[in-house]
This record gives sequence, structure tokens and C-alpha cells, in this order.
Amino acid sequence: MDGMQWRRGWQLIAQGLGVLRQYPWFITPILLVWLIYAPGVLYLKYGLQWNRHNAAESAIIVYFFIVAFSLCILLACDVLLELIQQLESDEPSLRSAIAATFRKDMANLLPLAFAWATIWFALSLIEAVLSRRDDEDSNDAELEAQGAAEALAGFGSFSLSSTFFEALKKGVRMVVFLILPAIAWEDMNFVNATRKGLAVLKAHKGDFARGYALTYAASAVAFLPPSILFMLGTGRHGRPPPIHFPDSVWAGAIIYIGLAWSFSLYLEQMFGAQLYLWHLKWERKFEVARLTKRPMPPFEDVEPPVLLAKVPNLFGQEFRAVGRRARTASQ
Repeated sequence: MDGMQWRRGWQLIAQGLGVLRQYPWFITPILLVWLIYAPGVLYLKYGLQWNRHNAAESAIIVYFFIVAFSLCILLACDVLLELIQQLESDEPSLRSAIAATFRKDMANLLPLAFAWATIWFALSLIEAVLSRRDDEDSNDAELEAQGAAEALAGFGSFSLSSTFFEALKKGVRMVVFLILPAIAWEDMNFVNATRKGLAVLKAHKGDFARGYALTYAASAVAFLPPSILFMLGTGRHGRPPPIHFPDSVWAGAIIYIGLAWSFSLYLEQMFGAQLYLWHLKWERKFEVARLTKRPMPPFEDVEPPVLLAKVPNLFGQEFRAVGRRARTASQ
């Protein structure tokens, strides 16, 4: 049974890859976020004079950078979800997906971005306090290709605490990606979408955990080449690196890191979206069983939705109509 559950989790990952294979441009919105994120990170590391700001001012700068970055990610992922919804009946259009995101979802993405950024900032602040890194010399660092690649990849000295906090941040991010479909597909407000996303998480904690592990493994594989490059090209404990790579190699690594980062984010959002959609399909069968006085179907007996099958009413009003009929019948 446990092996079957892992296979079904992998099935969701494989479906996400299948969508990307058929529509490779679906990852474009997330790639655009990278093009905003990369210059921002490099400016914060090399361009901003941190010694001109006290601790409170520095914290405010970092917090609003995280807010802006969170909003950009949510906008990109919401566009992705709108594109996925268009697969139901139409040929997907990036222009119409962007228009739908800003027309009906923007007002609810803003509070979600602030809530996510606040948790993200709090975890980062605790991590910084516990690690007690000495970054006083970072203001004097000069921008060069290898340093830029390491900054964008988050490459640094390994520690259990940094790994733990990165795992927590990934978990929070995947929960946010489980809330987002309620906004994009069911037009819920921020509060109701949060409740719905957390309810899906509570109902399927095991599936969520397996998705976390599978996307973590996929991300590790995607970032393996630059990790090897960093290990070979970075000196340790005052010793020179085993291999000196030219700047062109590090420039190529930056491009690859952007693609790997976008791919990892895409997989996380696609897994969360498909788990949410799977839950909606189960809800529909559950409500139909209540109406017809039949046994309630276990979640495991419901087949995951197939995104490329163009199933009628997969995202439509039927879910809510069935729910309304069931609630009326039970009153």
C-alpha cells in the first residue's frame, strides 16, 4: 500500500513534467521572476551599503525585498494555474492568463504575499541569529562571476541549522502553493482560500509529505551539476580550489541555476495544484455519495485527475454546484 502511495505521488510529478513537455513555455512566468530576483539579490549583496543602515533599517529593507519577491512568485504561479485551467477546453494563452491574474486574483494575492513573506522573514531572522555569521566584510566584496553564481545558488558552508531552516522554508512555500489554487480556480478570498488550502493539507498530510520528498529529490538532482562545480572551484580552509574555472563557466552556471530554480519551483506548484485538484475530485464523489446514500469513497480509491485529458468540468462550476445541492439536501 505504501509503495502504491509513493507511485501515485510520483504520478503527479510525472504529469507535471508531461505538461511541461507539451507546453514548455508554461515555465516562462517563473523564469521572468528569476530575471527580477537575480539582479535584486546581487544588488543586496554587492551594491547596497549595509554599513550605512542600522539593524532596524536593514531588517526593513530585507523584509520588503522578501515581500516583493513573494508577490512576484505568487503572480507567476497564479498565471501558471490560469494556464492549467485553460487546458480544460481551450488552447492556453499566456496573455489571457496574465489578464485573469491581475483582473480577479491580485487583491487576494497581496495579503497572501505579506503573510508568506512575514513567515519567511521570521525564519530567516532566526536562522541569522542562530548562525551568527560574520558578514562585515561583505560590503567590501566585489562582484565577480563565481561570487555571483554562489550568491544566486545560496551556496555556502554546510550546516545542519541552515539545512533545517531551508527545509522549513520549502515546507511553508509548498503550503502556500496549496492555498493558491483556491484563489486561482475557485475565486476564493484570502481568508477562505487559506482555510481551504490548510484543510486540504490536513486531509492529505501523507500525500503532501511524499510530494515534499519527491520535489526535494528532483530539486537536488537539478542542482547537482552546479554543486559539483562549486565543490571543485571553491577553495576551503585557506587552500586553493582544485580547479580554476574561467568566468565563462561561471556565467553558464548562473544561467543553469536560473533554469534549475525555475524548474524546482514549477514542480512544487504543480504538485500542490494537482493535489488540490485531486481533493476537489474526491469532494465531488464524496458529495455525490452523500446525496445518493452510498458508501463514502476513500481518497485512495479516487484516481488523480489527468490534466491533459481535457475532462469536462474539471475546474468548472460542477464542484460547487454539487456541494450546494448536497448542503441543501442535508438541511
